[in-house]
Amino acid sequence: MVQKRWKALWGILLFSCTKQPTLPTDTLRIGLFSPYASLDPIYARDQVSVWFVQQLFMGLVTYDSALRIVPAAASRWEVSPDGRVYRFFLRHELTYTKHPQRHLRAQDVVYSWHRLANPRWASPGSYLFRDIIKGWREYQEGKAPSISGIRALSDTVLEVELQAPYAPFLHLLTMPYAAIVLPEVAESLGRDFAKQPVGLGPFYLLYEDKGRQVVFKRDTGKIRKIAFRWYANRLWAWEALLRGEIDAFEGTDRALDYLLQKDTSWKSKILRLSTPQMGTEYLGMRTTKGSPFENKALRRAMLALLWRLSLRDKLGMDCTPARSFIPPPLLDRIPTIDTSLTEKDLKLLRSAAPFTLYAAPSFRELCEYIQTALAQEGIPIQIQYLLGPSLREQITKGQIYFWKASWLADFPDGENFLILFESTQKAPVGPNTTAFAHSLMDSLIAESRQTSDPIQRRRLYTRAESLLLEEAPVIPLYHAHGIWFLSRRVRNFPQSPLPVWLPLKEVSLQAYEP
Repeated sequence: MVQKRWKALWGILLFSCTKQPTLPTDTLRIGLFSPYASLDPIYARDQVSVWFVQQLFMGLVTYDSALRIVPAAASRWEVSPDGRVYRFFLRHELTYTKHPQRHLRAQDVVYSWHRLANPRWASPGSYLFRDIIKGWREYQEGKAPSISGIRALSDTVLEVELQAPYAPFLHLLTMPYAAIVLPEVAESLGRDFAKQPVGLGPFYLLYEDKGRQVVFKRDTGKIRKIAFRWYANRLWAWEALLRGEIDAFEGTDRALDYLLQKDTSWKSKILRLSTPQMGTEYLGMRTTKGSPFENKALRRAMLALLWRLSLRDKLGMDCTPARSFIPPPLLDRIPTIDTSLTEKDLKLLRSAAPFTLYAAPSFRELCEYIQTALAQEGIPIQIQYLLGPSLREQITKGQIYFWKASWLADFPDGENFLILFESTQKAPVGPNTTAFAHSLMDSLIAESRQTSDPIQRRRLYTRAESLLLEEAPVIPLYHAHGIWFLSRRVRNFPQSPLPVWLPLKEVSLQAYEP
């Protein structure tokens, strides 16, 4: 049976037609594999949800192709000399999709951000502006009826007051959590807003069959529809791409890579994009009392041992071995640390073993490679696989001590990575799942937030990274590359080092494959 399937697949690979069919030019068809949480921006915590929200909603600012902050719902903004007050001038001509008579108003932003902060909605992004926008925490804790730092001065002018200068503030506004929703629809639908989302984005939801197909539509533009279709695996998506049933799909795996290496004739029809990403694959270690990784020497020994592994040989060329948690483009330089491994270090690891490593099933091959390598050093590791939601819940509750995790940049600044190690951001109220706490780290983070010069900020991030490697609450493994396979008739497909950034409104399609 397997042999027949491979023969059929080879037939598709080698098949060519003298007459190419006319393909649709108004519908971009994309294959996906990962699930998504919601089409409501305040619940967009996974990569696919973020991609979807970007098509449906808009924030005050956005990025251009070089990841520079540019206007979106705000036409311009002013910042006070002390860096604490931002005044945004909105594009009043903007209207909501499927509500052409309803223009954008500053009060819509006020509502959207109160909705994000309100415990009633239990958004995983409710922490976003906590201790940044004045009055955010007080409102969350029920000590104030509204967020004092957010004010609509008129229909077209919004003023935001920060507790203290926060240099990456505009970057936060690009995140889906900060997207603007239509208040009257969001309020009336409540939790069902995700089923009928209304925003300022270029597209609106036309059809949703969760787990199978989602279709977005707009009334103008080269691309009128985006159809997302889910596949059980990438070999099936590859066949669909070759048949012209889809135009693009994301990611690769061992089976597909093996197939493509056997015959390269596909390159005349298919383009493979590989872009280094601002993200880090790592192992997290709980640093609290009762955890074996409370011991800094143990953590350092584990880091030194795992950094000896040839991960690139195991994982392929579409990754960069990590020697820092913050991706190198966001640092002034990569710090150097002593990673020598002594017999004393190995004895320490052996005496604390066995360890249990928790991971999602998609990382089975990596985890088993680590398990085999450590076993050769006399360090037994058990592996427990949990599905994403269960794994996140146990990590957040501090119920496990050692886990495989990924952290993808939401915006291109080192702050996005250091928040995982700020003592005030400990889970479950924040993303600090290792419970790491260090006064110097907190000091460096605080100083960087008040430093507007990006060069100086990168220097501070490098100092923080040096401390992070010294204390080793995490073990950076590799920085993955973003992979897309595209039909060669696709034009202007976004290729960004920011893994969550996928604006599709400028994509176009030729009628025939070249």
